Amino acid sequence: MAITESAFAKSLQPVGRILQLEGWYVWGTSAIDGPEGDVHLYSARWPAETGMGGWSTVSEIIHSVGDCPEGPFEVTDVALQGRGGDFWDGAMVHNPTIHKVGSTYCLIHIANRDGRPFTQAIGVAVADSPYGPWERYDQPILGPGSNGAWDWLMATNPAFLHHPNGQCRLYYKSWDLRDKKRKVGLALADKITGPYVKHPDNPLVDYSDQGKQIEDPYVYLQDGIFQMVLADDNEGVVKQHGGALITSEDGITWSEPTLAYDTTAVYLGERVQRFERPQVLMREGRPAYLYLAATGGKYGTATPVCLRLGA
Repeated sequence: MAITESAFAKSLQPVGRILQLEGWYVWGTSAIDGPEGDVHLYSARWPAETGMGGWSTVSEIIHSVGDCPEGPFEVTDVALQGRGGDFWDGAMVHNPTIHKVGSTYCLIHIANRDGRPFTQAIGVAVADSPYGPWERYDQPILGPGSNGAWDWLMATNPAFLHHPNGQCRLYYKSWDLRDKKRKVGLALADKITGPYVKHPDNPLVDYSDQGKQIEDPYVYLQDGIFQMVLADDNEGVVKQHGGALITSEDGITWSEPTLAYDTTAVYLGERVQRFERPQVLMREGRPAYLYLAATGGKYGTATPVCLRLGA
């Protein structure tokens, strides 16, 4: 079947790997423009000695600053770490997505209590400055549980959208226990800290009838239309190891997928491996940069990859 390439995909121009840190895996980078014309990145990292699986036990979220979205970036501080003890985010924090609601910076992330995979929940930390300090909460804003007929194992990999009408929308990935497939749901709230109510029609994005699955949604509004960029999984909803783009007029019912981005071979000249955690830097209501996570790089661990969206 022929692949339909989106205008988003056609405009992508590779910048390359960024934030390559010796001795660390770096993953899931999200960017935001700062108040002084700088760019702030929030990325998950964990020690290389723990291997790829270290994300679920010792991941922390670092804050880096650069003069432009393409870098170079300097790590300035650790924004969040696991709090220890019996906190819901005691073991690790991971997969950040940064947003600004009014004058408040909102660092949305996943975490778990004891380092066991598939126990993640979604939480938020807030601050008046991109440098923090970050106010944290004793409970997640969305955790595992049932949603009608959809029994799901975890709530993870959030995408946040603050709608112009004031509504807070939290899209998320979960694992359907009925067919063991990753799907996307939605929860709604009147304010960033919740309480969030799951949409009755969940899951909203589901390719299990094709024997396929996606993950890592990122959602934004462009010209009044909802756009969702997704990491295509091994089965290839659009293209194996690439990305999918779907659109919606209401953020509930979504279009057929088109190609959002291609593979590591196309942009990096490396062997084909999947990209994950697409995150978009918006400027003046338009997507300006796409950040992706990929294993490999100078130190053989993992790094963010930056792509510029052309005119």
